[in-house]
Amino acid sequence: MGISIKSAEAERKLRRVSRLLGKSMTATVLELADAKLKEIDVQKDRERRLRKIDEIVRHAKTLPILSTASEDEILGYNENGTFD
Repeated sequence: MGISIKSAEAERKLRRVSRLLGKSMTATVLELADAKLKEIDVQKDRERRLRKIDEIVRHAKTLPILSTASEDEILGYNENGTFD
């Protein structure tokens, strides 16, 4: 199976990258495609995790406040900023 590169600039750049890597053009295309796919997968996973965090935060904001204690009291700090 073959592909046709119709851009002289694209071919020139691919040949240069191949030469610098010491690989065939096919191996270079595969390596570049694999790297880009990995980058895309990482970005999609990051976006998925951020959406999940946003969902958790939105849910937490809907929960009732069960204590009137301050953050310092909850953490155990005294008036000097140390633990009792």
